Amino acid sequence: MRRSRFHAQTHNLAELNITPLLDLVFVLLIIFMITTPLMEQQLPVDLPKSSTSLPTTMPDPKSILTLTLAKDGSALLGSEKVRLDQLTSLLTQRKARDPELVVSLRADSSLAYETIFRALEAVRSAGARLDLANTPDIRK
Repeated sequence: MRRSRFHAQTHNLAELNITPLLDLVFVLLIIFMITTPLMEQQLPVDLPKSSTSLPTTMPDPKSILTLTLAKDGSALLGSEKVRLDQLTSLLTQRKARDPELVVSLRADSSLAYETIFRALEAVRSAGARLDLANTPDIRK
């Protein structure tokens, strides 16, 4: 009788409880889902403040392309680093693939006007819609 009780105890210990592992996997999945969009913004940009918030009707998020201009003049189109003189041709190619293309411009508030103007000119010549990113002024 003693032998069968010992055998039953070892049989129960051989089972693996995966519930804590599943909990850990779901927590990690949620953490990655939250932090992934935050990692898209690779250049530190101090956006200008806006006193008014205009409602905009934006198209499907897959047709929005972010153009980031940093304080030092470097530019990111989506997640790839580009030069400003390449911008027109790259945007024209993207516009040909996606006629509903919207370029969201994120420019540092201390950036020279000439640099911003060149980026705006590239967006306009490519025929894409433009969205200007800003930080809402919450001091009201």
